[in-house]
Amino acid sequence: MQVNNNIQQACKPLIDALAHDMKFRAELEEAGLLNEGYHPQMRAIHEENAQLLEDFLDHYGWPYPSKYGKEIHEAAWMIAIHAISKPALLRKVLQILEEALKAGEPVANEYTKFYDRIALYEGHQQVYGTQFAPSPTGWVAWDLYDPEHVDERRRALGLSRFIENKLECGAGEGGFSTAEELERYDTFWKAFLKEVGWR
Repeated sequence: MQVNNNIQQACKPLIDALAHDMKFRAELEEAGLLNEGYHPQMRAIHEENAQLLEDFLDHYGWPYPSKYGKEIHEAAWMIAIHAISKPALLRKVLQILEEALKAGEPVANEYTKFYDRIALYEGHQQVYGTQFAPSPTGWVAWDLYDPEHVDERRRALGLSRFIENKLECGAGEGGFSTAEELERYDTFWKAFLKEVGWR
């Protein structure tokens, strides 16, 4: 996919911003701090990147894969889905992805992950089984609506089966947490979601 030099130049900060995000995330994981609440520096990076994305959207609109290529689209999507303290931005991107999906853009995977994540943030059930959380028995699809028919919903959008998606997401092993850890996690995130306006 070729995009003109001006667009490439405008998109490069998004790619660089995501790389910075993922580098710091890896450092937190290595230090054993990734699941200790929402690290202040991680939040600052996410919010800086969210502002960068909003500025990009104001000037260029959404970087659809058919026009901008996969790398730039994925960078924008990842920046958006990490902007968890920005409900308005996430809801805006969900609407963009829904319209793009209807227009035939290959964004079903991104759309369903956005849909499920926002549903959980708002206190609803997820629908497509894309969001996994640790539990005493390992990774589980958190608060999944009608699990028996999740594959039908996924198939309607051309997605892989739920179990295949779980493995692709790295949720096939590990993900164990004690009841005490889960209670701390739940308490922290409910307070955070209320603080930033999801609930």
